[in-house]
Amino acid sequence: MLPGVYSMAQTEKKGGLLRKSSASKKPLKEKVVLMYDEIFTTEDPSKCNPRFWEELFLMKVNLEYLEGKLEALDGEELMKIKDNINCLFQHCIQALGEEHPIRVVNALQTLCALIRGVHQKNKSTSGFDIINMLVGFDKAELCMKNLMESLDSLLCAEGSESLKSLCLKLLLCLVTVTDNISQNTILEYVMINSIFEAILQILSSPLSRREHGYDAVVLLALLVNYRKYESVNPYIVKLSIVDDEATLNGMGLVIAQALSEYNRQYKDKEEEHQTGFFSALTNMVGSMFIADADEKISVQTNEAILLALYEAVHLNRNFITVLAQSHPEMGLLTAPTSPVPTTPVTPLGTTPPSSDVISSAELPLDADVQTSNLLITFLKYSSIVMQDTKALINLLKFLMSNETVLLAKHNIFTLALMVVNLFNMFITYGDTFLPTPSSYDELYYEIIRMHQNFDNLYSMVLRLSTNAGQWKEPASKVTHALVNIRAIINHFNPKIESYAAVNHISQLSEDQVLEVVRSNYDTLTLKLQDGLDQYERYSEQHKEAAFFKELVRSISINVRKNLAFNTLSQELLLKEFSTIS
Repeated sequence: MLPGVYSMAQTEKKGGLLRKSSASKKPLKEKVVLMYDEIFTTEDPSKCNPRFWEELFLMKVNLEYLEGKLEALDGEELMKIKDNINCLFQHCIQALGEEHPIRVVNALQTLCALIRGVHQKNKSTSGFDIINMLVGFDKAELCMKNLMESLDSLLCAEGSESLKSLCLKLLLCLVTVTDNISQNTILEYVMINSIFEAILQILSSPLSRREHGYDAVVLLALLVNYRKYESVNPYIVKLSIVDDEATLNGMGLVIAQALSEYNRQYKDKEEEHQTGFFSALTNMVGSMFIADADEKISVQTNEAILLALYEAVHLNRNFITVLAQSHPEMGLLTAPTSPVPTTPVTPLGTTPPSSDVISSAELPLDADVQTSNLLITFLKYSSIVMQDTKALINLLKFLMSNETVLLAKHNIFTLALMVVNLFNMFITYGDTFLPTPSSYDELYYEIIRMHQNFDNLYSMVLRLSTNAGQWKEPASKVTHALVNIRAIINHFNPKIESYAAVNHISQLSEDQVLEVVRSNYDTLTLKLQDGLDQYERYSEQHKEAAFFKELVRSISINVRKNLAFNTLSQELLLKEFSTIS
């Protein structure tokens, strides 16, 4: 039996070896592994076999062996076989243009292993250039142009959905091989040879969106963040001027489906007694003001989808209408699905959604069907992921307990003012958006219960605002902002003490305090706070650049981790092309 030929049922494959079940003979390497070994020599593998490259791409790729082989070499050893690596990379690109789909599949798989394996060496002290190692400086521009054009053609063609999926996996692999994507110099060629239109085509088509929308949206979010503060990023420019309704709605539906899937998974884990948009908002708001709420289920946010939503809203003024675009409630109706490649198990909220993204075109609105929109879905999602944020009264406590250390480096009063004004917003306007009067009562209860923290904050800012130091003005702003909070505390505390004395109660229950609050609203006098609806104009580059740099780094690491071998599995691909000999 020739190496690489499977000997029916009794042959077992493991680690690139073929072994007969009797184990009576020495294990034989499968043919593709032998061919890989030839590439890892200094000789041209096509010298002895002119059909070497043609045969290679008919062999089922052994990703684990190839990537492991690359990672096992040090930088100096890899440089010795640079010519063969360049040749392999170039032949992969050539194979993408073949009509034989098996060759295309194997070329895409091989490129994934090459890019990931070689890029690992870039972390070593050898300092060789990744582009030179993969393709060679003299041929880099042309080869990368051909690669991007081939991927663009495959993504836009009406052919195999599995091939499109693999193309997107390759692009995600290419984008995320470095933690800091702005240090990934290969992306310069992705900027020059844009695939933006191919991504938009996926998002505007219901079929393609169901199969590939998640990967397309994550890819776009990452590409938008490549050197966004250092140079002109064409993906930023193009995203900012998209006005096609089908495309924007498609992007919104992908994001909404990912968030809805998370909400559904969470609901399955924990039965909620309250349902609906306002209840969800109340949960989020309530926990923000409670200093010691019970611990909830640990959750992990889908950072990639949140980044995509942020970039769409931030960059494209037309996307704002998508936030309120009605569609059937995700999860109540399910569109027909088709198989998608298996993905690894990841924490709640980080997995791509199942391929049942619903669009209003596919499932028309019905008077009897509950509808939703992206804004509602996002607020529900926020209510879940923010349930452990208890980050307002405790935040004030942190600022006060670390006053000396923090004031040496930061203006803590800007942050303190933001926190206090959040309370002021709910005190002044809460009756217009909180669902029930009891929500308003509970806010007052928390302010009264935690009055010592506000008293301490007032003492601190009063002390600094009456001095002639550098913090006089910012501390004075916090002093004035505390006027209504202090009015609430000074008004209700004597009433509570009086109620306790009259009824001979040493410690009042929450219900008893709430009863006092409800019966003494009419004698409370508050001042109308000016400027609560005014805000400083948002500027990402100057104030948030460091945050987004770390966020994108985290997403890059997570996406790369989830592009595991089983994500790139050939099983479904080979089944799809099983009729080809």
